[in-house]
Amino acid sequence: MRKERDPKVSVKKIPLTKAAMITKMQLTEAAMFLELKKAEQEHGRDSRWTAMLRSQWSTVNQLMENLGIPTDYQAPDNAAATAIIMERIRQQEQA
Repeated sequence: MRKERDPKVSVKKIPLTKAAMITKMQLTEAAMFLELKKAEQEHGRDSRWTAMLRSQWSTVNQLMENLGIPTDYQAPDNAAATAIIMERIRQQEQA
């Protein structure tokens, strides 16, 4: 016997609102930036892996700039990336 789907449950995808799209893009850009900074820390700035991640992040960042979407500096991934940058600066100052 086949069970019928509950009519209250929709299987249609609900399109994102503009605000949700912007937020999703900002969070994606922040995650990509954190991944880039981690790769720089692990593999160095000149590695092929880091170069690929930088290119990918740069593409998203440029798209956001072209669309007038600001970077969300309050996003947790951006805060983590900033911590990595600050640690690198501290290490350079101590050297």
